Amino acid sequence: MAGVHIQAKLDGLEQLQRRIDRLTRPDRRRLLDAVGAELETQTRRRLSTEKKGPDGKPWAPLSPGYAAWKRKLYGDIGLLELRGDLIDSIQFLVTGGQVEVGSIQPYAAIQQFGGAEVGRPGHPPRPYLGLSAENKKDLVQVVHDFFERLAA
Repeated sequence: MAGVHIQAKLDGLEQLQRRIDRLTRPDRRRLLDAVGAELETQTRRRLSTEKKGPDGKPWAPLSPGYAAWKRKLYGDIGLLELRGDLIDSIQFLVTGGQVEVGSIQPYAAIQQFGGAEVGRPGHPPRPYLGLSAENKKDLVQVVHDFFERLAA
């Protein structure tokens, strides 16, 4: 009988199938944890060094009297770093397929939205929660890196 016969042996299909499975059914919790960690880092950076809202607008300066009082007592150390209560309280929480970032400190909302505290004058808003354009790019990179590791 004349003809052509081709035989192919395909090795590694199981490994390829595992890679496909990882890409089509990723561990969403691990992805959300990675996103949450990045959001937490971005928020802490905004409080400690950037000193501007997610929209890029610099925070209102301290009132002259308050700035003089603070400088006399603490020098040039930022108030948010003095005890670290707010910055240390920033955390992320993954629930129901979403990530939340925030603080449980009582004055966290006043920092974000402005307002008066008991016994203290009004405080201008100094927003620290939210996403800047650069933050969004960083988050896209976190997701990209996550899937790149899965495909490896």
